[in-house]
Amino acid sequence: MVTIKDIAKAAGVSHVTVSNALNNEKGVSEKTKQKILAIAAQMNYKPNLAAKRLVDRKTRHVGLIWPSIKGQFFYHLSMELHAEGLKRDFNVIISMNEPAAALSVFNQVFADNVIFWCHSTWEPTSEFLTEKEAFQGKLLLIGGKKMDGALTISINRRKGIYEAVSFLAGQGHRRIAYAGGYNDKLEGFMQAGDERGLDFRREYLVHPNDEHFEAKMRSMLEHEQKPTALVADSHAVYLKVDHVLRKNGVRVPDDLSIIVYDDIPELEALPVPITTVGPSASEIAAKAFDMLTGIVKPADESDSFDLMIETVLTVRQSVKPAAP
Repeated sequence: MVTIKDIAKAAGVSHVTVSNALNNEKGVSEKTKQKILAIAAQMNYKPNLAAKRLVDRKTRHVGLIWPSIKGQFFYHLSMELHAEGLKRDFNVIISMNEPAAALSVFNQVFADNVIFWCHSTWEPTSEFLTEKEAFQGKLLLIGGKKMDGALTISINRRKGIYEAVSFLAGQGHRRIAYAGGYNDKLEGFMQAGDERGLDFRREYLVHPNDEHFEAKMRSMLEHEQKPTALVADSHAVYLKVDHVLRKNGVRVPDDLSIIVYDDIPELEALPVPITTVGPSASEIAAKAFDMLTGIVKPADESDSFDLMIETVLTVRQSVKPAAP
């Protein structure tokens, strides 16, 4: 392998002069620089990028800490982050280790920045905080968690579900069920129902982790005042709902209109395309790199900055107006 010293010997100059010429640094005459570049080309010199990165610590690597929660949305988001990174000449590297171990790896490979999806309820361990203190790049949290010295992208989930329920109410639905966890999405559901004066029964709320989920769903669907529409708080929850609907011969949207939180292609490809509400994975990816590269930044130049992403309601065939 040809080295800077080989070029220096052939050109009759010092290796420092060669280094300055190859890196377009000052202190080298134009005539000498052109001579060195010509010799380097003749010798088919390839720069040692690894050594250079050890000096300037700029690797064009972005670490992605994979979330512990499961769901198709995160797969699509990771693909969008990879695609957006390539557009901007960054390599996105995924770690599925627990957060502290993942950040430790990214510290070792000198990742320029790290993206981490973590819910607002996640609490960093002392090990994570130690690794964060050692990390020299930007840390971007997505999902709602805020931390000193970190950039943040939040998602307006509450408003998304609020708009979904409001849309159903506008279609004449008065009895709307909710399948999901007790979180900000449920708050949006309750707010919309209260403001719209919708009929409410405790039985209309079904938690996906309830061991009697299927029985409660079946009881709700057989009730005299059964709901005419249902909102599921994720694609994973909808799969559980759909299982019950199929077993009990409930047709979408003839018997029950459906809206799912999570805008993923799989829901559009179903025999009855599902109406969705949720953030755009491509928008999150674009905004993430805008923040990491400084295109979007706080006016006060602080290390902490929170950007809110709004959700989008995409209406498909799984919703129809309620029967009079």
